[in-house]
Amino acid sequence: MALKDYSIGDLSAIVNVSSNTLRFWEKQGYIPTPERMMLGQRGFRRYSKSDLELIKMFKNYVDEGLTLKAAAAKLTTTMEDK
Repeated sequence: MALKDYSIGDLSAIVNVSSNTLRFWEKQGYIPTPERMMLGQRGFRRYSKSDLELIKMFKNYVDEGLTLKAAAAKLTTTMEDK
């Protein structure tokens, strides 16, 4: 069975944030950098189910009122505890 992966547009719709927000979070190091699928000279982000779950967690922390930096720290702690 093939693993499901998601484009940035798919993830944006699921998590309910813009693609630009996801790119910003990634660039700032708040969320993990996804794998890239090359198509010609263009690279497309491909998010795994695991990426999706981490980003959902991060967004929940932000929605609870944590700063981006605090949410990223909590996400890192959560990942280390697993």
